[in-house]
Amino acid sequence: MIYLILGHSGSGKSTIRNALTSHGIKKIITYTTREPRISEVDGMDYNFIDQELFKKMDEDNLFIGTTCYVGNYYSTLKEDLEKNNNKDSDCVIVVDKEGVLAIKKEFANARSIYLKCSRETLRDRMIKRNDHANDIEKRLDVLEDLDPYADYIIDADRDIDSVFEDVISLIKNIREGK
Repeated sequence: MIYLILGHSGSGKSTIRNALTSHGIKKIITYTTREPRISEVDGMDYNFIDQELFKKMDEDNLFIGTTCYVGNYYSTLKEDLEKNNNKDSDCVIVVDKEGVLAIKKEFANARSIYLKCSRETLRDRMIKRNDHANDIEKRLDVLEDLDPYADYIIDADRDIDSVFEDVISLIKNIREGK
């Protein structure tokens, strides 16, 4: 199964994705042209590349679900999904709505999990991780309803441990066919 983690900036997507790897779910690392945050590591959090290389890879049709968000490009390497698209293993990837649509179109075993947060929670979390004030405002200005893109919605306004327990429980139910 391919688990697509969907949510706005500050919803806990990367934290949940990283925690799922401790439960045997392989992490697919996406590509971006944005600068890494202080705590982020190239090749672990994202593959950070420049716009020129990104556009070349996109033109060569290597990506799926390319999007531009607040001036930066994001996408997933098709090959990474193809390698992990089998019944013997699960993988998790952080995506936006375009990623959900594109990946679900090509991979029938993809399920999207939306970590839904209030605007206040998102703002608080972005402040806590030391995002620049104008970046926070840009991200909050583009908030939209992601419910239609979700197979499952989890209330992510709570502490991250509770959210993680809900995601693990959900994945267990999906695996059991519930």
